[in-house]
Amino acid sequence: MYDLDLWSVVPSATMLDYGDGSPVVVPQGTRAGVIAQLHARTPPAIVICHIETGALEMGRPDAAKFPAAAIGGDVPVPPGFPPAKFLDVRQASRMNWAQLMWKRFDLAKQIGCDGIESAHNDVASFSSGFDIPTEDSYSWYDEVAKQGHDRELSTGMKNGDLLSGQIDRGAASFDWLMIERCGEHDRLGAGGCDVVRPFTDANKAVLAIDYNVTEPDDNGMTHPQTSDAVCMFQVTARIQDGLYKDVSLTKAVRTQCNP
Repeated sequence: MYDLDLWSVVPSATMLDYGDGSPVVVPQGTRAGVIAQLHARTPPAIVICHIETGALEMGRPDAAKFPAAAIGGDVPVPPGFPPAKFLDVRQASRMNWAQLMWKRFDLAKQIGCDGIESAHNDVASFSSGFDIPTEDSYSWYDEVAKQGHDRELSTGMKNGDLLSGQIDRGAASFDWLMIERCGEHDRLGAGGCDVVRPFTDANKAVLAIDYNVTEPDDNGMTHPQTSDAVCMFQVTARIQDGLYKDVSLTKAVRTQCNP
């Protein structure tokens, strides 16, 4: 399975029509053709497309379509990653922009993504610039899962461990869970890999990624660690698919955590 950025794998310039007389042309991605290449393998690889659903990366082709009132504070991202802003996921507010997000799902379906990895839905866990009730973050997760399934896309939950009870609730709605840094958090004595239990108990896949954070993380901090330490915590939590990577996601660092 490959998890790739949606915009990077668009095979050719594609128009998104919003029915308002102001379509958006999405340019050919920097990895155009890679979905077809991966699907041509034997057996075919599964292609998951990463989509920011609770945040807006300001350089994306459709960013100008989102109303200014829906765009909040900065998302903490590692150095070198695109700047992003939180979106107002409150139930009463998201009706003003949610259809723009579902156009991204339509694009994913159109270009051949097998599924989507939806990110930054736990807006209530951050200083987003909005006073978002926890229940509104819960219901936004539910709506993201529904919209993905409506398009017959395998839909994964990303993290969610900062929002109390979200993983328990999400296990019923999502097909799989991708969680970052659970082994590191275990090592540091914080909430760790055991939070994935609702998914493993339901025999749903958990994809765990820990990092060699000798590079600055999204808070500019470094916590050097070995793959042995974080993999041990992943395996103890019965995670079958775990990786240890560098923050920049290069080929230089890649250890598979074997159960």
